[in-house]
Amino acid sequence: MTVEFRLLGDVEACLDGRPLETGHTRQRTVLAALLVDVGRPVPTDQLIGRVWADRPPYRARNALSAYVSRLRGVLTGVDGVRITRGPGGYLLATDPLTVDLHLFRHLVSRARETDRPAEAAALLTQALDLWQGAPFPTVDVPWFADLRTALEAERLAAVLDRNDAALGAGRHAELLGEIAAASAAHPLDERLSGQLMLAQYRSGRQSDALSTYQRIRRRLVDELGSEPGPELRRVHQQILDADPGAPTVRRGTARSRGNLERRPTRFLGRDDDVRQVADAVRDGPLVTLTGVGGVGKTRLAVETARHVGARFPDGVWLCELAPLSDGAAVGHAVAGALGVQQQQGLGIEQTLTDYLDGRDLLLVVDNCEHVLDAAARVVDRVVRHCPSVVVLATSREPLGVEGERVLPVHPLRDADAAALFTDRARAHRPEFALDPDVEDAVGEICRRLDGLPLGIELAAARIRAMSATELAHRLDSSRLLHATRGADPRHQSLVAAIDWSYRLLSEPERTLFTRLSLFAGGFDLDAAHGVCADQGRTEEDTLDLLVGLVDKSMVIARGGPGRSRYLVLETLRAYGREHLDRAGLTDHLARRHAAHFAALAERGARAVQGADERIWVERVLPDFDNLRAAFERAVADRDADLALRLVTSLPELAHLRVGYESAHWAERALELADPGHPLFAAAVGAAARGVWNRGDFVRARSLAARAEGRVPARGTGRVAYPGDVLADVALYEGDPASALRHYRGEVERARRDEDPIRLVWTLYYVAVCHAVLRAPEDGLPAAEEAVRVADPTANPTARSMARYALGLVLKKSDPNRALALFDEAGRLAASVRNFWWHGIALMESAATRAVHADAARACRDFLDVLDHWERVGDWSQQWIALRYVARLLARGGAAEDAVALHAALVAAGKPSPLDAARLADLARAVGDERYADATAIGSRLSGSAVVAHARAALAHHG
Repeated sequence: MTVEFRLLGDVEACLDGRPLETGHTRQRTVLAALLVDVGRPVPTDQLIGRVWADRPPYRARNALSAYVSRLRGVLTGVDGVRITRGPGGYLLATDPLTVDLHLFRHLVSRARETDRPAEAAALLTQALDLWQGAPFPTVDVPWFADLRTALEAERLAAVLDRNDAALGAGRHAELLGEIAAASAAHPLDERLSGQLMLAQYRSGRQSDALSTYQRIRRRLVDELGSEPGPELRRVHQQILDADPGAPTVRRGTARSRGNLERRPTRFLGRDDDVRQVADAVRDGPLVTLTGVGGVGKTRLAVETARHVGARFPDGVWLCELAPLSDGAAVGHAVAGALGVQQQQGLGIEQTLTDYLDGRDLLLVVDNCEHVLDAAARVVDRVVRHCPSVVVLATSREPLGVEGERVLPVHPLRDADAAALFTDRARAHRPEFALDPDVEDAVGEICRRLDGLPLGIELAAARIRAMSATELAHRLDSSRLLHATRGADPRHQSLVAAIDWSYRLLSEPERTLFTRLSLFAGGFDLDAAHGVCADQGRTEEDTLDLLVGLVDKSMVIARGGPGRSRYLVLETLRAYGREHLDRAGLTDHLARRHAAHFAALAERGARAVQGADERIWVERVLPDFDNLRAAFERAVADRDADLALRLVTSLPELAHLRVGYESAHWAERALELADPGHPLFAAAVGAAARGVWNRGDFVRARSLAARAEGRVPARGTGRVAYPGDVLADVALYEGDPASALRHYRGEVERARRDEDPIRLVWTLYYVAVCHAVLRAPEDGLPAAEEAVRVADPTANPTARSMARYALGLVLKKSDPNRALALFDEAGRLAASVRNFWWHGIALMESAATRAVHADAARACRDFLDVLDHWERVGDWSQQWIALRYVARLLARGGAAEDAVALHAALVAAGKPSPLDAARLADLARAVGDERYADATAIGSRLSGSAVVAHARAALAHHG
């Protein structure tokens, strides 16, 4: 039997020439996503992103698992083809050359390796014949759209290579018509035009060849404002000299993956630089782009990452360090970019290296210079311990890490600088053209700005107000040309370019721009007005000024489905901070900034306990960098009150959604605080809860005890009650009776306070305690009351908790209803980005299916659960998940793996679900020697190794 997979056209699988039924579009999309990386595992999250982009369905992992299961059924019995799931994700194994895309690339690669034109032309023709149309035309999601664009570029590159080879083999007359048609379809492609000129000349049509050159030259000048490149000019001269050679081969660009955003402006003038950086990245493991501010390091890094992204199966990930003011946050920033949370018992840097070890990805770390030592330490650790990770960094100076390759980024050449100016000027004045009347003026502007892209873009923004000639004249007479003694001339030119743009602002615009430099990572109108506006100014006044700054390219506007946000580029921000410092306003405005974001956090903390939870989550979380800056300011000022206000507002907003970094802040705030402060108990609760989440129960108990029994005020975040943390420690350490006594008392307190949110929380825990005591029926009244109380609040998290509690007490007596309740609880939590409640709903759903429904599906679901808690970094829940997995494996006959997990749980001081009778049964099933071996293996496992063992066991037995 011969199997063929087709991606270059409609997605198809054929057996002996007959199409197989691969299902509807979404299922074929899953097949295509696996075939693109045939033979390599595709991580689950990455696969979901490919199939659904940013709109995955609720329980997308389950939907994905179902599609994969159906595809397995379709491919059952097909020799040499299988779909498996392992620690790295889903993998489709087959001979890559049965996939037309990989066969195409194989043939193209062979053609490019041979020096015989006729052989190369034949191989490339064979490769191009595999194309049946546009790749996967019915798949309409961004990842595939980007890939389709990249593949079309690969196809065009192969066509161009084939043309070169065929021309080299003397087939000019045969190709003339096809090249002419292709050139008409791509009228600005210089290489294609050069091939057409050669074919025309060699067919005896020299005048047509020269006319073709003049035609493309006019189009390039008219539409791009640039002359033909050196290759095309060389072909033209060769024709004039009656010695026509072949133009140089140029390769297409590759797609990128990860968290890179599409850039709204064109990337111009750095093709050679991209190739040089790409070559360095291929050699790895650390490449640092250095250069002055504004020279284009960030854009070059991003474009190179996009270019080489296809070779990194685990994607390309960008971490921007510019918003950080303290090197201590570098590890957290990198983790945030990767979506990784700190692991139990590990520092953030160790967590990063554990996560990255074994992953094959490109990490772009941008703007290292102001946190150089910390960035160097984190990067050095990654480079040393993660052999498949390549780091591409940008900095004004090298990191100084062993193995670092430093590539200086130079200003643009004259022609490229002029092209950039023209492109950006047209964004402000569409009719702008680089005609002979303005060519000299534009060249002068770019030379005076030393080819620095940022300076050129700032100058181009002035085109809306004056001509290029006027701009050049003003440039000549401005302070742009007067460098400070001893300064780097290029850097001084950039500073002067910014200074010039700054001086062209109105006085109110200057004031606002300078004050906006306080923000870290961006801001919205409300923040700009609240922090920066003078007394008496209205929000409309601030908006008018802000729009003016956007129009003048001093501020970037970022739209979206919610509130518009704004950003000041880091180089401009540094300039603004210098002005602020010189004016002596930094401390005053930084305190206004901190007070504004503390107030925003307090408003958000109250609002997320109501019906508008989702609105406020989406409102506040984009300002996490500003919240961090506000907290650091409070600590620097030793302003305990402000620090406490911040850390007691974040448990609802950040702790359950971003990660546990804010719990560290709470610990630091306690060092400043007077125990008599009204917010002290809530801060203790926030700090203790973070330690509890990481599984350090001894320290959690010690921290919680600092509250000395005091109860936080009404409205405190659900997770920040010290007494609850102590009760939860008891619950998780095997003393549910003590926890039940605590929560029964808290139920009565919540009734007296008429606090429905707190009442739902405490009723939820009463139900949980009864379930743990193996008397779930006793918890039914509390769970049902929780639902009755939660629904009128319209608060998604409260409603999720109540449904979870009811599902928990019903899962033995009414498992089908319990599954529906868990699914609804998970959906509600996910709708407000509450990863903690979403995770426990996923976990209990999997546990219920393991006993009452589908054990094989439960294995797949628990793989998702383990991934979830590993990414979140919550070891309190991960140990519960591992207990469930041990029970599932024991029930499913995987005796040795179950015994190993039992031993790992006992070694970690955690209760095991396997009692003595069950262990005796397992010992009899495998024999004393294998039982002892499994116990020894398990007792040596700890932390992530336990999870890896459980994941492998589930994948094998599921």
